[in-house]
Amino acid sequence: MTDEVLAPHTPLIASADLPGIGGQIGPNPEDFVVEEMSAYEPSGAGEHLYVRVKKTSLTTPECIGIIARASGVREREIGSAGMKDKHAVTTQWLSLPARGTPAPETWKLPSTIEIVQVSKHNNKLRTGHLSKNTFRIRLVGVDADAAPKAQAITTHISKQGLLNYFGTQRFGRQGNNWNAALRWITGNPERAGRFHKKLYPSVIQSEIFNRYLTQRYGLGLGHLLQGEVVRLGTGHSLFCVQDLAAEQARYTAGELHLMGPIVGPKMKRAEADALALEQRIINEVDLSDEILQKLGEFGPGTRRDLIVFPESLSIEATAPPSPNAIILTFSLPPGSYATQLIGEYTRDFSPKVAASEARPDAVQSAAAPPE
Repeated sequence: MTDEVLAPHTPLIASADLPGIGGQIGPNPEDFVVEEMSAYEPSGAGEHLYVRVKKTSLTTPECIGIIARASGVREREIGSAGMKDKHAVTTQWLSLPARGTPAPETWKLPSTIEIVQVSKHNNKLRTGHLSKNTFRIRLVGVDADAAPKAQAITTHISKQGLLNYFGTQRFGRQGNNWNAALRWITGNPERAGRFHKKLYPSVIQSEIFNRYLTQRYGLGLGHLLQGEVVRLGTGHSLFCVQDLAAEQARYTAGELHLMGPIVGPKMKRAEADALALEQRIINEVDLSDEILQKLGEFGPGTRRDLIVFPESLSIEATAPPSPNAIILTFSLPPGSYATQLIGEYTRDFSPKVAASEARPDAVQSAAAPPE
């Protein structure tokens, strides 16, 4: 591996043939509203207390810390399905052991945390126990004719889908996480702390995925590759494409979904042309088999959809109406980044708010280590 500093890959704009609308996320927490939708509703009975919290300008770990102190429960005993942004108004479930925990109405909480629902369930909330996240995002400083241009982009995404890149915030400010991760994996990974042992593998895996997505997009997403890993229907069944003609018909009918590599020993292996493409990406970043094996000790690997289709994607007028602001509403599946969707409109994928204030937390719809 060379000492060259590598910049994280720049995502493509799938709607680049259409004009963008300019602008950026508004400066107030209320301009970025996220509601986490659980994979299941609490049953009302069980050994775990479920509290649905609405928090303002707090990350999920910060909120958990406050609730831990208020309830007398250790932080590690509090479960969550995903990590939510700080500069936002966010709603999500948390779980605590029911036994010995005082009633939530007795907790002394700051005004930035509101408990909106209380229930019980038979298991602790774990990362990934969510179905989707819904967003309501106000964009300010947009072009005067933003509405028709935004509608054209909305139509394009509704038909073609959103390129499911990992957002720039995964790689840290100025891409620092990416090069730090490369130094980590080529050094002595075991010496890193618990936090970085989770962060750095995901950064490397995300960069390889992003580069693969761009290369695969360049080959044309309308056809399958020999040996490509695809997902069947709405489930989690994966297989390699062997009979191109037969599987192409199913792909065209929308029955199959393209998958990209999150490298690791548990990732379903591609074959033939698709495997060769993945290997080229790995060679680009100069990761040897030895390094990949070391990486696999910290990141088991999986497959990730190349394309996602936001649900209920629409444009709302602001109240009161403003010629320089619009509101986007949509839902994304776990693991997909809202900033990628916003960037298709604004042409700016950076997690920023008005007045160039940096958003310090990951703007995405599922749990991920923060920067």
